[in-house]
Amino acid sequence: MEPPRLIAWRSSDRHFLPIAVALVIVLAVAVTLLYVVHNVLKVDGASMEPTLLQSDRVLVTRGYDRPEVGDIVSFTSVDRNGTTVRLIKRVVALAGDRVEIVGDSAYVNGESSVAAPDAYIGSASYRLGPMTVPDGSVYVLGDNRPVSLDSRNIGFVPLSSIEGEVVAVILPPSRMGRIDE
Repeated sequence: MEPPRLIAWRSSDRHFLPIAVALVIVLAVAVTLLYVVHNVLKVDGASMEPTLLQSDRVLVTRGYDRPEVGDIVSFTSVDRNGTTVRLIKRVVALAGDRVEIVGDSAYVNGESSVAAPDAYIGSASYRLGPMTVPDGSVYVLGDNRPVSLDSRNIGFVPLSSIEGEVVAVILPPSRMGRIDE
């Protein structure tokens, strides 16, 4: 029995080699960006509507440690049942800011918050604060305030629990695009 032979490339096939190499490089860059530099998360719930919708897939940066007002961040917290959950919310106040909640509206340093101009505001009539955001923490709210589990329920979010900033919607293709604050 004859040993297997290596089939040599035909000269007519050699022009496909640069295309194959380019495709491998593009795939390696895409995998690196999506899973090493960034993280892909699925939005679970309606608390960030209209900005993020149920089942959107979003791109989240890694190593994000300087949130700004208006940024949408991913973080871990404990929900009402004591279960650790990953949440996506908008930063409305930073350390040192004074926050007051009237119904579903936020007032930061005595002025109406402009962090989420398109936020859904319900008809709630409760009042929280005023309170000062402690060092090393932020105050977050969902854009759909009537249904959101956010700092009104879980308190201030430590910077150490923030996993990254949500920068883009990548799926579905009809909603693909950068998230502008």
